[in-house]
Amino acid sequence: MNKITVHMTKEALYDFLLFHAYSKFGGFMVNVLGLAVAFMGIIMYVSGKTGAVGAAAYLCASFAFLAFTPFQLKRRAAKQIQVNPEYCQPVGYTFSDEEGIIAEWEGGERRCSWDQVQRAVVTPKTIGIYYEEERALIIPKSDFGEQFGAIFQMTARHLGMRKIRMR
Repeated sequence: MNKITVHMTKEALYDFLLFHAYSKFGGFMVNVLGLAVAFMGIIMYVSGKTGAVGAAAYLCASFAFLAFTPFQLKRRAAKQIQVNPEYCQPVGYTFSDEEGIIAEWEGGERRCSWDQVQRAVVTPKTIGIYYEEERALIIPKSDFGEQFGAIFQMTARHLGMRKIRMR
């Protein structure tokens, strides 16, 4: 049994939300669209089919496509840190071979048996343990401390390495 206390930060939650958004086909396509608009503007300008103002409009539209998702996710992370009880206060996590993962905070708890856990993802700043298709326990790596190795091994043992995605 391993216990840690998690103090979620805006930066860690933002990191996870970015991964979640851009690991899907839709996130990839938004980037492709943004870059395509930029290249189209450059091509139109070089070929003489638009002037400097038109090219600037294309580049501004490209910037809007590319910047909207990260900006939106940064705002969402800041809001979730304020309103979500699992993020705005310390949460105690217990990892147990027998009971799975137990998250406890003032006024609530979440229990996830290992059978419920579908997959785990490792981002640069967080580890997300999905207990539903679109719901995950998000834990900043910094909060694992010296328990990281033991908890990661326990998770890998119960999920198998095929269900752990590392970025």
